[in-house]
Amino acid sequence: MEHGKQPQIRLKDLKALPVKMATLEEQAPFTERTKKILAAKQKNPAADTSSLEREIDQQVYVLYGLTPEEIKIVEEAS
Repeated sequence: MEHGKQPQIRLKDLKALPVKMATLEEQAPFTERTKKILAAKQKNPAADTSSLEREIDQQVYVLYGLTPEEIKIVEEAS
């Protein structure tokens, strides 16, 4: 990519991403934890919400059916 140019995202590349379409039932725990995080941050922008964020991470791993080895790769990369 040339300096100053915007990256190009092609539709075929987007279609190749493994995006899980969660049901409303599967979405509910994410929504609840997200609401808790937002409420805590509204009260105190410096609030430590890392435990709730870790819970969401764990839910994502389950949603995508990641193995312990795959989870390790993801966690080491972040």
